[in-house]
Amino acid sequence: MNDIKCPKGEVIWVRFCSGNGTTRFLITSKISSRDFYYLYEVVDGKPKKLGRGKNPLELEEKYDINNKIK
Repeated sequence: MNDIKCPKGEVIWVRFCSGNGTTRFLITSKISSRDFYYLYEVVDGKPKKLGRGKNPLELEEKYDINNKIK
C-alpha cells in the first residue's frame, strides 16, 4: 500500500487502486463529521482534490472512478 498523506483534519474512508496496487483515488471526510466526503486523485504521490459529495457512492459515480482505474 502506498504511503499517502491524508489532508490535514481528514480521515481516509476509501482507497481506489489500479491493478498493480497503486492508489489512484481517495475518499475522505473531516474527522469531526461526515456531512461531506471529498474525492482526491493521487498525482505524484500527493492528493489533488476533485470534488465533494454527500456520500462516497455519489462521488464514485459522478467521477466514473471504476472506469478510470481499469
